[in-house]
Amino acid sequence: MQEAAGGRRNVQAEVTAVASYRVGLIGTGRIGSEFEEGFGEKPISIAGAFSALPGCRLVAGCNRGRERLERFGRRWGVTALYQDHRTMLANEGLDIVAVATPPGLHCDQVIAAAEAGAQGIFCEKPMALSLGECDAMIAACEAHGCRLLVNCSRRWSGLFEAVRRDAEAGRWGRLLHLVGYCQGCKPRPEWEAEHEGPMLHDAVHLYDIMRFFGGDVRWVLGTAERRFRHELRVEDTALGLLQFASGAQGVTIVDELTEHSHFRLELHFERGLVSLVSKQFAERAVPDTSDAEPGWWTLGEDTLPSPAWDGTPILNAARDLVHCVRTGATPRCLGTDGRAAMEVIMAFYEFERRGHGKVALPLVEPCSLLDVMREEGRY
Repeated sequence: MQEAAGGRRNVQAEVTAVASYRVGLIGTGRIGSEFEEGFGEKPISIAGAFSALPGCRLVAGCNRGRERLERFGRRWGVTALYQDHRTMLANEGLDIVAVATPPGLHCDQVIAAAEAGAQGIFCEKPMALSLGECDAMIAACEAHGCRLLVNCSRRWSGLFEAVRRDAEAGRWGRLLHLVGYCQGCKPRPEWEAEHEGPMLHDAVHLYDIMRFFGGDVRWVLGTAERRFRHELRVEDTALGLLQFASGAQGVTIVDELTEHSHFRLELHFERGLVSLVSKQFAERAVPDTSDAEPGWWTLGEDTLPSPAWDGTPILNAARDLVHCVRTGATPRCLGTDGRAAMEVIMAFYEFERRGHGKVALPLVEPCSLLDVMREEGRY
């Protein structure tokens, strides 16, 4: 430990170095805790990520179902177990609260955590079910000086960051198009929910990471329809066109119809193509040496850049929140970013509702446009 002038210890630096944050988890199910048992690369759950960080202590958990709650307690050695989040927040003096419940519960729980004095909140995607709820969450965290992070996890991938850096440096020329696929990704074939269709459950990741590369979305055209699975209360297919502020344009194919899971983002540049997630590769434009016309170029093999950093995305996200709590920095995925991904989804519902015309962003409707369509008898 370095000493301050006059031989005195730098107490503030020492306190910062040994700071310990009390962490509580609301929602001890799949992403909250149980993923840790089923994947090779770890940590892969919220509980696993915060448990792996020096200076963090996972001290409390809350879940409506007792069985999952007790399983969580045994797995992580946590004895402060609750079935009511407000009681946990009142009793435990938590510095960081992670929210991993269904999205319809996020607004109340995030606001309650901010009001209870949490310094940082780790909110699972999707952020909420409406833009009005997102706005209320953001406002509560700002009012109470709380850092809000939304876990659109690919922002913390070392590979995605490395590709973005190379793209910004001009390695493949201008970014022209982003093509995204999110198909058949929900937990099990029979899964369904009142509000959380394939756009909210999984493609929210896709829309967020497209913004990560392309910037803010200016307008969308798209569908959100039930083509074949009419038993669902949500869309089974959503096709979209997006215009980004950067000038790039996007195409998305989202559905819950395939038996297989397929999630991929293709970045189409002037002089190359990068494919990420399900099938990762890079190609660069090179002169065609075959018998084609002179001056013809084709795509040849390229190498992906080395990851900008190591560690699983969820570990890096948890580390980011702790850093922001300690220093006052800004998380890589703010509440406004979580809201922006939700806004794209609401814009697709609005297009389905209108049936024509570009839907310009920002949107002003605070309610869920899925609910609006149902009230109007359109869905």
